[in-house]
Formats: sequence, C-alpha cells, structure tokens
Amino acid sequence: MNSKDYTQEQLKIWAPENIDEKSWHLSLLSHYTLVAIDKEKIVGFVDLDENYVDRLYVAKDYQRQKIATRLMDKIENHAKKQGQISLYSHVSITAKKFFLDRGYIVNKEQYVKKQNILFKNYIMEKFL
Repeated sequence: MNSKDYTQEQLKIWAPENIDEKSWHLSLLSHYTLVAIDKEKIVGFVDLDENYVDRLYVAKDYQRQKIATRLMDKIENHAKKQGQISLYSHVSITAKKFFLDRGYIVNKEQYVKKQNILFKNYIMEKFL
C-alpha cells in the first residue's frame, strides 16, 4: 500500500531486506507491544513507548480487515489505564487517513532524512 505514496528508493531505505533483528527485538521488548496472529503467522503489530505509538504494521494481505483498528483500540485503552492523556506518532502519508479517522490531529507536517533521502510524514496526536 505504501508504494503509491513513496518511491521504490524510499521503500528500500525505509524497509530494508536486511534488518538488525536484535535491535528490533530489544526495542519491541522495551515497549508495550501487541501482535496480531492468524494461524501462527504474525499479520500485524503495534508498539507503544509511554505515549508514543512507535510502529503500527499490518501485512499487505491482511489490510482492510480491521486488524489495525483492533490493535489501536487496545493500545489506546492501555494508554488510558496507564494515565496517559494523549498519544502521538510520526505517521506516514499512507496511514494519515487511518489516524485522522481515529480522531488524531496533525500537529506538524515534516520531512525526515534517512540515508540522505527525504521522507514526508506527519506528527499526529490524539487526546484520550
């Protein structure tokens, strides 16, 4: 789905084939992380670092099945129970509408540089 909003060069940088699995594993373990599983296959996940929604992902073959909605519902409920008054995230062009539909507002449009390539995204926030 991101391929309509980002170039192939951007996609290769943002989601490289070779990732630092140890770093990802440690990051996910240090955050409040939820995983969606279908028949023993991970089909989506979301993680929360205090009041920052760090990553939200749903596999392409599982999109438009309310998986992201259910994951975000659980993250937002967890944040409320933890006493958070708002959540924020750096949201891709592709995910912007999803977050807007959930009541998030755009605080800032920004360009982030990764490996000398600019990526447009949005800092979005929702008051719980």
